[in-house]
Amino acid sequence: MKRLFLYISIVFLFSACGSKTPLPEQVSETNHTDDTHNESNTHHDDDPDDEPAASDNSAETYAFQKDRYTYKNGHIVLTWKELAKVTFEEDYNEDFEEYIFRPIFSDTLKALNGKKVMVEGFVIPIEETGDETFIVLSGLPYLQCFFCGGAGPETVIDILTKNKLKKRLTTDQKITFKGKLRLNADDLDYLNYILDDAELVN
Repeated sequence: MKRLFLYISIVFLFSACGSKTPLPEQVSETNHTDDTHNESNTHHDDDPDDEPAASDNSAETYAFQKDRYTYKNGHIVLTWKELAKVTFEEDYNEDFEEYIFRPIFSDTLKALNGKKVMVEGFVIPIEETGDETFIVLSGLPYLQCFFCGGAGPETVIDILTKNKLKKRLTTDQKITFKGKLRLNADDLDYLNYILDDAELVN
C-alpha cells in the first residue's frame, strides 16, 4: 500500500497545476524511429532471447515477431507508439468501491511481456514523496504528463531500478532505461507498465 499512497500523494501535488496542455494526437516517440512496419531497421545480432513471451495472468502465450523491432545492446528499442496499443474498459473495484479503468493490452504488447527492452522518456518529479526508488518515466514532458497534463496512463511507466541510482534525476530530463517489461492490469500499487531490474543507460 506504500506505493499506492505515493501515487495518491503525487496526484494531490499535481492537482494544483494550471491550464492543462492538450495531449497530442500522436504520442512523441522521443527520438526513436518506430519500425513496426520497417524490417530493414532490425539488427538480429543483438536480438534478445527468443523465448515465448511471459503470460499476462493466463496460460496463453503470444507469438513474438522479432522483425518488428529495432535492437540495441540486446534490448528491444521500445517506443511510446508501441506502448499506446492498449484500450481501457471500466471495471468495478470492490476494495475502492468505485469503478476503475482496466487496461486491455494488444497481442503485440502481450508478446513483449517479460522481454528485455530499452525505453527513453522524461523524468516526472516525484522527490516530494521521499522515496528515492520511486521513479516514473513519461513519454511526454511534465506539463503534458499523465499526472499533470491529462495524458493517458499508457504514456507513463514505473521504473524499478536494479540498484540505487548514483545520479540525481531532474524534472523533464530525457533519459533512457533498460530492463524487463512487465504488463500490469491488476495491481493498483503500480502503473500499467513496469520496467523491472532497470538500469540507467544515459
